[in-house]
Amino acid sequence: MIKNARFAASVANATPEHEKLLVSQRSVRPVSPWHIYQPQLTALLSFTHRATGAGLASVLYGASIAYVTGPLIGLNWDTDTIVAVTSTIPAAVKVPTKFVIGYVFSFHAFNGIRHLIWDTGRALTIKGVYATGWSVLGLSTASALYLALI
Repeated sequence: MIKNARFAASVANATPEHEKLLVSQRSVRPVSPWHIYQPQLTALLSFTHRATGAGLASVLYGASIAYVTGPLIGLNWDTDTIVAVTSTIPAAVKVPTKFVIGYVFSFHAFNGIRHLIWDTGRALTIKGVYATGWSVLGLSTASALYLALI
């Protein structure tokens, strides 16, 4: 209670000079931590791991539901149709699409393995965390290129 009384008294006794000083200080203060801190690899990989997991699950569940319920509602969504449509897509569209899908899957799988390694108590130092992080990015890129080109 005393702190609040002191604060109230200091606010009541504030002069216009103090107000100007506060306004000038607020004008140069960063609005959010995003202006102060550089994004760390660990935070970016953590967010990306969650996003790829949610995306893969959404696509899997959506495609499964469409495959099962398609014939019931009159959509011709069976294996033959999927193969026929996929075979008509030009390579200029198919290869980049396969790369993106392959990268999402590969990244999520390799980062999951990284988390399993952490569960054993290994690579939990800053150096180990960054080494495994860059390894995940490199392996994901290499495997996505392979998957896109086969």
